Amino acid sequence: MADDLTAVERRVCLAYASGVPIDLREGTKDRAERTVRGSVLSGLLTGVYRVRSPGVPALRLSGATVVGVFALEGARLRIVIDLRECSFEQPPDVRMAHLVGLRMRGCRVPGLWGRNLRVASDLVLEAGFTSDGVVDLTDATVEGTLRLAGAVLRSRGDHALLAARIRVSGSVQAIALRANGEVRLRGANIGGSVHLGGARLINPAQDALEASGVVIAGNLFCDSEGGRFTAEGRVLLDGARVGGDVVFSGARLRSTSVVDRPVLVIPRGTADESAALVADRIKVDGNVELDDGFTSSGTVRLPNADIGGYLRMSGAVIGRPDALEELEDQADPVVHRIPVALHADGVQVRGDVEARGAVNGGFTGDGEHESALRAYGQVRLVDAHVRGSMSLSGVQLFGPGIDVLFADRLRVGGTLFLRDLQAKGSIRLQNAHIGSTLDCSGAKLTHPRRRGDGTVKPSLDARVATIGKDLLCSYGFHAVGGVRIRLAEVSKMATFAGARLGGPGGDIALNAYGLQVHQLVLRLSDKQIPVGRVVLTRVRATSVSDGPGLWAATGGVDVEDFSFDSISASPEVDVHTRLRWLREVQPDFAPGPYEQLAAVYRDGGEEELAQHVQLEKQHRRYSELGRAGQVWGFLQRWTVGYGYRPWLAIAWLLVFWLAGSLWFDWHVMLKLNSDEDPVWNPWLLSMDLLIPIVDLGQDGKWRFVGASQWISSVQIAVGWILASTAAAGAARVLKRI
Repeated sequence: MADDLTAVERRVCLAYASGVPIDLREGTKDRAERTVRGSVLSGLLTGVYRVRSPGVPALRLSGATVVGVFALEGARLRIVIDLRECSFEQPPDVRMAHLVGLRMRGCRVPGLWGRNLRVASDLVLEAGFTSDGVVDLTDATVEGTLRLAGAVLRSRGDHALLAARIRVSGSVQAIALRANGEVRLRGANIGGSVHLGGARLINPAQDALEASGVVIAGNLFCDSEGGRFTAEGRVLLDGARVGGDVVFSGARLRSTSVVDRPVLVIPRGTADESAALVADRIKVDGNVELDDGFTSSGTVRLPNADIGGYLRMSGAVIGRPDALEELEDQADPVVHRIPVALHADGVQVRGDVEARGAVNGGFTGDGEHESALRAYGQVRLVDAHVRGSMSLSGVQLFGPGIDVLFADRLRVGGTLFLRDLQAKGSIRLQNAHIGSTLDCSGAKLTHPRRRGDGTVKPSLDARVATIGKDLLCSYGFHAVGGVRIRLAEVSKMATFAGARLGGPGGDIALNAYGLQVHQLVLRLSDKQIPVGRVVLTRVRATSVSDGPGLWAATGGVDVEDFSFDSISASPEVDVHTRLRWLREVQPDFAPGPYEQLAAVYRDGGEEELAQHVQLEKQHRRYSELGRAGQVWGFLQRWTVGYGYRPWLAIAWLLVFWLAGSLWFDWHVMLKLNSDEDPVWNPWLLSMDLLIPIVDLGQDGKWRFVGASQWISSVQIAVGWILASTAAAGAARVLKRI
């Protein structure tokens, strides 16, 4: 044993030789009696100081004050190093060292240099381990578990923990970790799980946790186990690979970082993303849980993420409420800087997306609305694919004047639930594909996006969408900006029963141009009159159910090429009411709607109602012509019923036959040919003049003079007109039979 060792150092050497623990705090409070030179400890471990070893040597030291440099750079040791509550004047240097085990529970260091360190078991920096400088474990290898639970990392620079490309065979246990500065795990490879529950990572305006490209075979826990996980700064997980679940339940993320290059968004403007969680292209084999009080003051980014299980956001609060004050206060109706709460374009979710409120820890019905997701800013799901169902029931979305839910080309394998959704802003689902039902029952959509001229865009825009089952916009559904389902396809039912469509500043309450649907329900009462125009042009439906409120729309109803096989109302209305509705919504005559309604009545066996519709069609047609056309229409209506009442033609034939018979009975005509001797019969003469083609032996036998000449000519003309009309009507009847 060297002569330059102090008494304390000699005690340490003897304990080291036997491998027994030694606590220098026992029996003294004097700091000098607890001081050990770092070079002595290094010398013991590397063999500079040789001591006789009656057992297995090990450094098990507690309560020491280590002065000078404790350097094991490049050393290869098979000796356990177990330091408890020791304090170091200079950062321990274990760079490129190969150690059996390193434990520094409760130790206080000004930093730790451990680049390329290799530990054959656990690396323990927990239970009050405190570093006032950077802990550098870049490219280190830990063949056991990395333990940082309860550690306090207070860096004077930008980084608290540098562990880029670290390889840990076991787990990372960092529950209740406290870090002032960046915690860097970029490119790390973790064989087990990462536990950061209750951790508090502080690095304002910069990255609090930088774990880009990390590979975790187990789970990533950033939840409330051991306290609420809190990050003051960005959490970066872009490109990460997680074999289990990613859990941020109850976490609090706050970031003031501003994106250097704002992302352009459609149709105009840029995204205002001060991201708090960046998980672009993350691949998670299990579930992603951002629920149970998860709070993010910045954007949560999940673009092109691949989630093997479900995505849960129930009880989460995402976005900055103060950003909405700017939207509400600005004078320009067009928003150019769009705050984004959730950016998940291209995300792939193989399970369900759940954002409704939990009920007693589970999910039933529409959930508890108070504990559903709240998002302040735009929720982007463009090109997202959810193989299961997606529930946003009771969710509150705040984005006045913007597309608060932007989900063009969204694909949902099951049902998309928007029941009782409350949205300040527009819902955009253009070209979306919903495998089952789009359920918007009870949703309240206000403060829609506006055009440059101040008019509003649709509150629900699902143009060219494909819905495998039903579209439900009923039971209190309210869309201030109206609904656009132009060229959409709904396999079964689309219902707007009891809905409130349109509002101030809007010109179209419902745009269903080209909609294809099996059953269309527009059952609106007089108290639910759409504010704006209802466009049913080229809609194709098997059955339609309507109400008086629909046809009282303030902007009218466009029904050109609106085709259906059956129509009903609740309560039921007669044909006169339906014709009145058509007159009110069609100031200019068009034959199509009348032909359609007549065909429906005719196919239903209501021939009289069909004729009534056809009569009204002809009446409106002639009434919009000139004076001559109106006169001709008047004659057509009251003489032959526009050809749809052949019995009326027969009645007029009888009238003219009787009138002619009486005239000729009072005015006997002279024979035309003295060689013939016909028998005068005024009744047969009148009939012979009226009925064309048929010869009853009276026509051409008498000389008509004076007024009788005009009367005979009128009877011939009337006969041709009325007889042909009656024949045509009879032919139609026989054809139907």
